[in-house]
Order: sequence, then C-alpha cells, then structure tokens
Amino acid sequence: MKIKDIIIYPVKGMAGISVPSAMTTNRGFQHDRTWMLVNAEGKFITQREYASMALFKTKIDSSELVVEFEGDEISIPLVPSNSSKQRVKVWRHIFDATLVSDHVDQWFSNKLNMECRMVYMGPDDKRHKSLIKAPRKTELSFADGYPYLIIGTASFDGLQSKLEEPIAINRFRANIIIETTDPHCEERWDFIEVGGAVLKMIKPCARCPVVNINQETGESTKSVLKTLSTYRKMSSKVYFGMNTVSIEDGEIKVGDFVLVNGR
Repeated sequence: MKIKDIIIYPVKGMAGISVPSAMTTNRGFQHDRTWMLVNAEGKFITQREYASMALFKTKIDSSELVVEFEGDEISIPLVPSNSSKQRVKVWRHIFDATLVSDHVDQWFSNKLNMECRMVYMGPDDKRHKSLIKAPRKTELSFADGYPYLIIGTASFDGLQSKLEEPIAINRFRANIIIETTDPHCEERWDFIEVGGAVLKMIKPCARCPVVNINQETGESTKSVLKTLSTYRKMSSKVYFGMNTVSIEDGEIKVGDFVLVNGR
C-alpha cells in the first residue's frame, strides 16, 4: 500500500490543500487546523452551520496564509503579531487561543454575514485529548477530535458503488488517503509506519452531515449519509475513516509505502 494523498486544512471548516509531503506532530500536520472562526461567544463555527465555508479556498506560502472567497482574498501572517487571547470552545473543550486581528475578523464577518473572529493556535496555546487506548493522551489542534483522519481508497470506492451519483473524496476531509484493496481494512490496523512516522489507530470516525456537502458548490443533499447508514451504522452513529494519532513524528510523502502493524 502507498500514500495516495496528504491534505491539510489550515482553517477549520474551510477547503483543504493537497501537499506532496508533511511533517507529523503531536497536534497534527504542520498548519492543519491552526486557524479557526468563532462566534461572539467564542464557539467554533463550521460547515455544519455555514455550508458556504466550503467555498473559502486556502493556500500557504513561506510567510502567509491566503484565503480566497468569490474572487476576493485576504492575506494572514503565519504568526500573528497580536498576543491577545480569546477563550474558545470546540465541543466539550474550552481553552485559550490567540486572536489574529480586527481587520481579519471584519473580512470574515462581511463574507459570512455574521459577527465572527479568527483565532490562531500558537505554540503556547494548549488543548489536550484523552484517548481510549495508549498513548492515552495527545495534544490537539482545532480539529474536531483527533489529530489525523485516515481513509482507504477501497472504503471510498465501496461507497461510490452504492451511490446514484459519484462524489469527491474531499467530502470526508481526511488528512491521509491510502491506496487499499480491502474496504475498511484501516479499522483493523493497530498502527502504521510510513516515512519516518508511526501513527496509532485509535477509533473509527463518527460522521456528521458535512459529508453531504459538495465541497465545490456548498450544496447539500442527504444521500451520502443516508447511504452510509445502510451499512456503516453502529449504535446510532455512522462510521467512515479512522481517527489516528502520531506516536513517532516524521515526514510523510505521497507515494511512500505503508507498513501495517510492523509487517
């Protein structure tokens, strides 16, 4: 098996970027979910509430994050000059994050037609996640629940065969896509070695209605989650992909061979 694609999502809820290689860290890939929009109460906002967030395209150069929306764009320094903090909430986690700037806040507020602020997770901003198995604890970015999400191509192909119309795999917002031949084999792995990294598989990923959103148009239908629920539903939740943490950091490249469970 080989790595087919590596994707980072600089701003939580916005479009991702396919990259040829990436360094793993305890929090996730560098720059992955490092920025986030929050409402006036500090609660995170995503495509669940604002499907149009899928249409915000992102790119990173040596010194800036650039976000583009409907022909307009804004450049954001990779490290904010601001040191002011905002108390934020992502699901049950409440922690401090760094405010970016009033100018950036206003730009996103205008685009989304709502009051919002952009926050940044700097090296001193900490969020921790307890795990159901070793290593029992990990740091975490602004991601929903785990630093990495892995999907095998055979799992996606199996879903495609059940849908009336084809979809793109980017609906599932994976970080690592692995070429596989056995659907959902990633759920049976304990750990993988790839490049210089070792990743530990923790639990299958419970899916939300975001998988119904076309990431190119922002339009939503119920067909994807409905189809998945016919064969991937367990205890009232629908699972697809594998939540993962890094236990040994290293560089992963597209095309790298994947070693499963030390074999």
